[in-house]
Amino acid sequence: MPISKEKWTEIEQTLKGFCFTVQFQYGEYKISIERVRASENQMVLCVYIDGEIKGGWFTGDNERPACIPDVWRKRTKAVYSAKFIKQVEKIYGKRKCKVEYPDLHSKQIYHDCTFNTAKSLVSQFKKLADLELLEAS
Repeated sequence: MPISKEKWTEIEQTLKGFCFTVQFQYGEYKISIERVRASENQMVLCVYIDGEIKGGWFTGDNERPACIPDVWRKRTKAVYSAKFIKQVEKIYGKRKCKVEYPDLHSKQIYHDCTFNTAKSLVSQFKKLADLELLEAS
C-alpha cells in the first residue's frame, strides 16, 4: 500500500523532532531511522538496515545488502583537489594534462547512511515503490 502525501508530511514532521521511532519495510529489509550525533554540535538522521550498519557495506563488497543504493544518500567526491588540478593545469597545460593525468577531473561515488535534513530523506524515500510504513511515532 503506497504511503499518502499527508502521511509523508506527518513522517517528515516526526523526523524533525528529537526523539522518534520510524520504521519501514522495503522488500525483505527492515529500515529504521534514528537521530544520532555526528559531531559535537551536529545531529544527523541515520538509516539502519535490519537494525545495523556494518563497516564492510561502505567498501562495496559482496556482503552488502541490495537496498543500499535506494535507501542511503548518494555522495560524490573529487579524486584530486581543486588546488592540485589548478597547479597541474598551469604546469602542463590543459591538453597535456589529459595525457599525463587522464583521471584528473574524475569523481568517486559512494553511499552514506546519514541524511542532514528530514526533507532530503523523505524526498528520497518517496521515490521507492515497495516501501511500507511499519511505525512512526
